[in-house]
Amino acid sequence: MIERIKLHPIETAMIVAVIFLLSVGTYSRNKLWNDEIRLWTDCVKKSPNKARPYAALGSAYIAAGVYDKAIAVNQKAIQIDPKLGEAYFNLGLVYRKMGDLDKAIEMGKKSLEVDPDLTAAYYSLAEMYFERGEYEEAAKAFKAFLKVYPYFPNVHHLLGIVYAAQKQFDKAVAEFEWEVRINPYHTLAHLNLGLITWHEFQNRQKAITHLKTGLMLDPSLPNRAEIRRLVSLLEGLP
Repeated sequence: MIERIKLHPIETAMIVAVIFLLSVGTYSRNKLWNDEIRLWTDCVKKSPNKARPYAALGSAYIAAGVYDKAIAVNQKAIQIDPKLGEAYFNLGLVYRKMGDLDKAIEMGKKSLEVDPDLTAAYYSLAEMYFERGEYEEAAKAFKAFLKVYPYFPNVHHLLGIVYAAQKQFDKAVAEFEWEVRINPYHTLAHLNLGLITWHEFQNRQKAITHLKTGLMLDPSLPNRAEIRRLVSLLEGLP
């Protein structure tokens, strides 16, 4: 029997998900959001009875990491307009950043209750459900998002990770294949496809193709040596 290396699709999927959820660009953030705060603070002063400028200011405070002020201005927006979904959505983002997933999910659901067209809330809820290990709810939320934006980058990949976490590997493969059709250069989707098609379905040739594609797309890939080792082992099989 071939020796199986320690890299398993479930473990890889979990690592990929964590990397995705933590990867947020910071280029020129301080200057950009300080300008936004000044802009929307001025708008609030000029239109103190309108809810949307408060919510927009809340978004700027969230991006700048000023969470107490973000909560205050979004609550003010809700006080003015209790049906402004954006303000509830913003509160959900704040509570999530503060580590209170219960309140964050409550606000995300409330935002959809008052504004069913606020599709971004499905995406945010899906990520939070995944963080809590509520994979069925995460899958439902990602699928609701995809109904509106079926070609949005990386979402099929994330849904595939959710299915892999549930050991629904056939569904995971289908989602990863969706992702590489949308973006043939999605390194992690290729790697997850390769790992699952070998470890769970013993499809040697398909696994080799996707693993080699992933290696080619990202020369600085973590665990590159282990993946190359698996490719060599698979290519050596009769």
